[in-house]
Amino acid sequence: MSEYLSRRAVAVRPSVTFTLSTLAKKLKAEGKPILDLSLGEPDMNTPEPVVEAARRALDEGHFHYTPTAGVPALLAAIAEVYSQRLKLPVEPSMTMATQGAKQALFNALATVTDPGDTIAVLQPYWVSYVEQAHALGLQVELVPCPAENAFRPDFAVLKRVLSRGVKLLLINSPCNPTGAAFDAATMRTLAELVQESGTLLVSDEIYEDIVYEERGHLSPLHLVPQLFDRCCVVTGLSKGFAMTGWRVGFSIAPKWWTAAMTRLQGHTTSHIAALTQQAAITALRRRDLIAPLLSTFVRRRALVLDLLAGVPGLSAHEPEGAFYLFLDLSNYLGSKGPAQDTLSLAQWLLEEHNLVLVPGDAFGQPGYLRLSFAASEAVLEESFERLAFALAQL
Repeated sequence: MSEYLSRRAVAVRPSVTFTLSTLAKKLKAEGKPILDLSLGEPDMNTPEPVVEAARRALDEGHFHYTPTAGVPALLAAIAEVYSQRLKLPVEPSMTMATQGAKQALFNALATVTDPGDTIAVLQPYWVSYVEQAHALGLQVELVPCPAENAFRPDFAVLKRVLSRGVKLLLINSPCNPTGAAFDAATMRTLAELVQESGTLLVSDEIYEDIVYEERGHLSPLHLVPQLFDRCCVVTGLSKGFAMTGWRVGFSIAPKWWTAAMTRLQGHTTSHIAALTQQAAITALRRRDLIAPLLSTFVRRRALVLDLLAGVPGLSAHEPEGAFYLFLDLSNYLGSKGPAQDTLSLAQWLLEEHNLVLVPGDAFGQPGYLRLSFAASEAVLEESFERLAFALAQL
């Protein structure tokens, strides 16, 4: 019955990460010894004080509809935290809670673009950016971030793209899939180009709590605060608090933009769960709960970089943030069979070696595989053993 589908539905491709993960779960249920390093999901539990807040919310009867953007206490907590983090006067009316950061992104794009508009996206990109644009009937201009430039933007290309009148630029730092977290000079140059062009900016900062550099997280608003009136910051609790299944995203944007996003959400998902909002208030007030998770990822990052050094011909950018290695397979590709491209290679690793990695094609960067080190040290060590053994056969 596909003839009934809209052009929009046909244009949107399935998520490669979730497709691989679903297949991996099926094979694991069949008894295969699958090691899955595909999903960007911390493997630890949500901190107990946040879970306890949800239990209290049940006892207190938080069962009913709430305002679309979130209860006043939650919006006040978001405003307080991000006023401090962004060093700007964020007001509650500039914030809203969404069903994860994905919905915040969709809200932001849908309320400032029309079908046929063009947006600019840095490449490599997270898979959903381009697919959300397709769903909205948008054109996408890609701005390369070359590996030889530590996955920083090609500013000559970015300047040309912005000069052509794109509606907005969408950036992600720290970046999924590369782990690149822009330094101050890079972020300042990018933000200044946006400021000069008059373009809107959507800054996906969902990995802001997982940064390995002493400088910590840098938002474009830290460097060019003049963008405050046309920048939407997207973030949430999924990564830093291991709350992926709770579906708590936030957006911080000018009042005019937030009001439009709130109207849209009022006719789609209404609001995030009342129970979840109470847990989110506690999480926002307890940023200290992030420290154990971050220290775990610091250890795992050191481990995977050490393991990587032991695999001949394999390399990756040393991540400054997030929890990914973007593995360069160029030394192994080009022959027939499983090594003809990274899509074939990922399929072969899953079916023959019970190892799940995501092909870079999903992120607009063929020739790479994304490895998530959001897994135990034992799993990471065995995964690299399997990967080294498999690559040695090519």
